Amino acid sequence: MGQDRILKLYHPDAVDLFTVNNSLSIVCDTLSDLTARLHEIEVSVFSPFRPMLSQRCDPLQFRKVFSKNPRLYIENKFDGERFQLHMENNTFKFFSRNGFDYTSTYGSNYYTGSYTPLLKNSFKQNVRNVILDGEMMGWNKRTNQFGSKGMDFDVKHLKPHNVYQPCFCIFDVIFLNDRVLSNQPLCDRLLLLDTIINPIQGVIMTSHRTEATTEQEVIDSLNRSMDREEEGIVFKDINSLYKSNDRNAGWWKMKLEYFENLMSDLDVIILGGYYGEGKGRNRVTGFLVGVSSGQNQSEDRTPTEYCSFAKIATGLSNDERKILDAKLGPHWRKKSEGNPEDFGIVWGKEKPDVWIPPNDSCVLLVRASELVRATDFSTRYTLRFPRILKIREDKPIYDCLTSTELEELAGTKVVQKLGKRHIELSDLEVVEKERKVRRKYVPNEIKPVESKSEILTGYEFCVLSGYEDWRKDDVEVAIREHGGSVVLVERNATLCILAGDDHPRVNICKQQNAKCDVVKLEWLRKIVNTGKFAAYTPFDLLHTCRKTRDRFLGEYDKYGDSYTVKITVDDVPKIMESVKESVIEFIYFCKTALNDANFRKTTLILHSSK
Repeated sequence: MGQDRILKLYHPDAVDLFTVNNSLSIVCDTLSDLTARLHEIEVSVFSPFRPMLSQRCDPLQFRKVFSKNPRLYIENKFDGERFQLHMENNTFKFFSRNGFDYTSTYGSNYYTGSYTPLLKNSFKQNVRNVILDGEMMGWNKRTNQFGSKGMDFDVKHLKPHNVYQPCFCIFDVIFLNDRVLSNQPLCDRLLLLDTIINPIQGVIMTSHRTEATTEQEVIDSLNRSMDREEEGIVFKDINSLYKSNDRNAGWWKMKLEYFENLMSDLDVIILGGYYGEGKGRNRVTGFLVGVSSGQNQSEDRTPTEYCSFAKIATGLSNDERKILDAKLGPHWRKKSEGNPEDFGIVWGKEKPDVWIPPNDSCVLLVRASELVRATDFSTRYTLRFPRILKIREDKPIYDCLTSTELEELAGTKVVQKLGKRHIELSDLEVVEKERKVRRKYVPNEIKPVESKSEILTGYEFCVLSGYEDWRKDDVEVAIREHGGSVVLVERNATLCILAGDDHPRVNICKQQNAKCDVVKLEWLRKIVNTGKFAAYTPFDLLHTCRKTRDRFLGEYDKYGDSYTVKITVDDVPKIMESVKESVIEFIYFCKTALNDANFRKTTLILHSSK
């Protein structure tokens, strides 16, 4: 029986709580009452909790969502910071989405801080204590309009003399007058909300909501949001309960960028890369992309200058990342290797971990919600919420977006939405259609080779790297000369991945427990030199997938000695080395154990009990 099943037997919410704090004692103490749900227990005044979240709803999901929830509340999607307001007896606390306390900034009472003094007379007399969920927005005191996070201010650090002041936009009440409301339907919670607040424009306001019963009403709301240059809409099941940190409990968000053909997608060039964290620390997982200057082009139309534009890391599938690794990997340069300016690259304040000469790079098609003013890049604008749509293998680098085109797209606004037109009901007619499938990578045409044998016929390989005296390209030619086939990215039909010199992906395969064996290139060289195919053994492997590991358990002992095949002279040193390593590990264990008082005590007890 697995861990999760045991936890669920103790309490329906035990898995969720254990995932957050990794403490069985907290789980047992907090969830001692089987009838009390976690979303009720977690809510108390002046203690932050994880807010309920909205699930992304794209056209493929919308009809399904609407058919199950025919009555929805629609609200505009605020472009600020998620906050909780806690109040008891005119004492206040403010917590961010991640539970950080900003009370010292906003104020704990009506006489301190940059915000709380503005709240005088905003609560009805009957409110003793309350917890409100909402969005802290920036309100422009001159224009009487909301700003957005893309503008040059931080709503968490506004001062009284700033043009913008904090404005709390409430969309839910979780606790009121000593009563937890999270287990009440949304419609009931909102009825209570309307009775406890005296709205003050630009200070504290309740979210404007409408009820929708048809798909067209939702579409109209999204288009109005576009016209007002807002981020999008949120629609909610009117009977939804408030579930802390749950993204699948009856709230959905919809933006124009979720739809095809409604946004201005951009072609940008990769100029730099960023290493990931944890398992991805040896691999480029994010990119610094740029645009061409559009001027001073050389005779072959290639721009002579490229300007950094945006950072982007999301949108690619694993296969597409492998394609980029293979294409760009050999050309990445460290900061100390060469001068990017010699290749026409112009950075801003933002510098990548590695960079690449433009002629060795490629173009990406990206989508974002808007262009915003920026000072970290060499362009005046950057992308907000960008994601990669695909690798533009058909697009030469000189056809990427130019800085002139970027300026025309941005206009004179501080924030420029990238929507092109209104959405229509027909744009939702995707449920009956097939999902759009990403175009598969098609390698360049392979030159024919002279057939030398058929010893590798029926076998498919993926080659990571070669040796100094047997390069990767030569290895791939040799495989095809002997009847085998080569793929750029391994798949189910691939026999194994071949690696000669050290390659970062070998460690990645080990860390991620890849489903394909990684084999030493020396194994293939021996087959080619002898003209005889021989299956690889445990000594030939750099990484063993689970399927092969299970098969080897029935064919070899733990030292790599076959149960059925006689060992050769070459096998003896390898087997003896395995035995030697096991002996060393055993000796180390014995020394460590004998120096451990608890181990000696346990051994004594076990011996005495015989």
